[in-house]
Amino acid sequence: MKPGPTARAALVLVAFLAVFTIVDRMSAPDGGRRTAAAPPGSATQQPDTSAAPTPTRAAPPTTTTRAPTTTAPPTTKRTTEPTLRPAGGVTVQVLNGVWVTGLARRVAAQVRTAGYDVVAAKTALGSYSVSRVYYTGGHQADAEAFKKRFPAFAVVEPAPANLSRRVALHVVIGKDYPGV
Repeated sequence: MKPGPTARAALVLVAFLAVFTIVDRMSAPDGGRRTAAAPPGSATQQPDTSAAPTPTRAAPPTTTTRAPTTTAPPTTKRTTEPTLRPAGGVTVQVLNGVWVTGLARRVAAQVRTAGYDVVAAKTALGSYSVSRVYYTGGHQADAEAFKKRFPAFAVVEPAPANLSRRVALHVVIGKDYPGV
């Protein structure tokens, strides 16, 4: 006996759902494994409708309910800190406060490589025990960003009156600077 149009439609539907379920589970980010939201054995089992259906009635369509999947965290580290202000366009004067020959030029090269606009590399007036960043009006955030890029400059303070207001940051190398 040849199955009728309703039986054939039911078989096609069951085959389609079986293929869809397999492809869906294989393409899941977790490879088809169940998550903690749906522990094994918690999904209701549907009867096997792939056997020959009764000729008088079409089998009810089967539905698969999937538990929500979670995606794996990205492999790169995400920072919780806000993005640093850009270094470009920030003028910097590097001052050697420890009297080590050539130190201001070497540090200035590193600062320039980080993207800052180094306008001078000179010797500071006086001797400094602690490396610091002096900022002029409106440049405190730039000074904090500089400190994060160059942690050796631990102190951030407003610039004293004897430093130029045309330069955003004045960084002074102190005796605590690494390698001094």
